[in-house]
Amino acid sequence: MNNVSEHSAHWPTQAPPPADLGRISVLGAGWLGLPLAQYLRAQGYSVHASRTTEAGVAELAGLGLNAFQLVLDAATALPDGPFWHSPTLVVTVPPQRGRTAAEQLAQYAPLIPRLRDSGVRHVLYISSTSVYGEYNQVATEADPVAPVRAGGHIVYQLEQLLRGEPAFQTTVLRFGGLIGYDRLPYSGTAILGRNRALDSPMNVIHRDDCVRICGEIVRQQAWGQVFNACTDEHPIRREYYAAAAHAQGFALPDLGPAQPLPYKVVSSEKLKAALGYEFLYPNPLTLFQELARESN
Repeated sequence: MNNVSEHSAHWPTQAPPPADLGRISVLGAGWLGLPLAQYLRAQGYSVHASRTTEAGVAELAGLGLNAFQLVLDAATALPDGPFWHSPTLVVTVPPQRGRTAAEQLAQYAPLIPRLRDSGVRHVLYISSTSVYGEYNQVATEADPVAPVRAGGHIVYQLEQLLRGEPAFQTTVLRFGGLIGYDRLPYSGTAILGRNRALDSPMNVIHRDDCVRICGEIVRQQAWGQVFNACTDEHPIRREYYAAAAHAQGFALPDLGPAQPLPYKVVSSEKLKAALGYEFLYPNPLTLFQELARESN
């Protein structure tokens, strides 16, 4: 599977957006943001996309996107420009390793005043199901948040920052772990290098579903909401690794005895009901069935 594909079989063309909503900006056109920008352009939107480096901007421009170099920096105001003159902004900037929560939250300080003075009316913020604690429960949007890891604390505080701003409406989309393309187990060594709870249910989502769900929120103008988004099925990670090894023909390493740990099962029922959405990959194990077919 290619890492980025503009014309996926999973991307049917919808009716073109209304003229007054036909512009959209994607802040952070990386592993998720780039295919999202390409998908939105294929749906008829005029798309602006940002990266933090000159090389990244050149890559976006080479793909035919309206490319902008933007860096979130606590000490520097964000300059005005066409990127901010879209009615809709999608923020796909994940927490960064090696930086404190305070440093990362401070980066966003210039964003709110810039948005207040722009044409942005709606924000879609890509958050994470890491905001929920692990109490052996089914987690819904009505549950209180209780992040276990630093990344969960960061994204929840950013959720609050954006949702508390009256100048625009924010929808928060809490994705599970992102899988698909180059984010699949590919060897026994790679599996052993992952620090994961092997015997707990997985809360993951394929990138193609992420892209389609974002597109549906924008198309249906589902603003002012909080949605979870994970696959319908939640296999334990040990099963997932075994399926990956079988499909790709590598030896499954010894993963040791079962170690039950606290877990959560994240529900996407609210999203499915609100958007009428059906997952392309409701069961993550089907990914490896596809890989097995492709290798034959």
